[in-house]
Amino acid sequence: LGDEKANKVLSEALYLISLGTNDFLENYYIFPGRSLEYSVEEYKNFLAGIARNFVTELYQLGARKISMGGLPPMGCLPLERTTNFIFGSKCIEEYNNVARDFNGKLQGLVAQLNKELTGIRLVLSNSYDILSEIIQNPYSFGFEDAAIACCATGMFEMGYMCNKFNPFTCTDANKFVFWDSFHPTEKTNGIVADHAVKNSLAEFL
Repeated sequence: LGDEKANKVLSEALYLISLGTNDFLENYYIFPGRSLEYSVEEYKNFLAGIARNFVTELYQLGARKISMGGLPPMGCLPLERTTNFIFGSKCIEEYNNVARDFNGKLQGLVAQLNKELTGIRLVLSNSYDILSEIIQNPYSFGFEDAAIACCATGMFEMGYMCNKFNPFTCTDANKFVFWDSFHPTEKTNGIVADHAVKNSLAEFL
């Protein structure tokens, strides 16, 4: 392309970045050392600092259009509900509260960086509300189940443990909000993406 065209491509591309869900659920709440090192509030600030540095580095490399993804209602993921069996496998509201608060920090960070970095167009694509609505009212979106996933038992499997050859895997993933115990189905992702395009990403269209 050459430097000039390459720089043009970099500046006009839309960059989608995401952080937080694995950091909390597969790190902070799993490894005791993390909670000894950081309080929840300190860990949120730690991650927000990483986000700030990463966006700044992208900006210095030429990125100008960036969408930062917020946390989903992570206390309602099937895996987390499975671990909450003592309380009827309900959503873990502590985790959801952390997600909402962290998203608030990211929103503040977005506002700060839009002021500090000349020419940047940074938005927060917050999927929390739309995913919460889907989980709380699955039938309104054409789903039949939001508590367990399609793959295998739907309670704890993910990654390589999830495939169509597992005898417990559902025959129609479109009836489920989640594909495995951690990730939404293609149908759910489509609804969330459509919501983002019509809202937070609309200014880039």
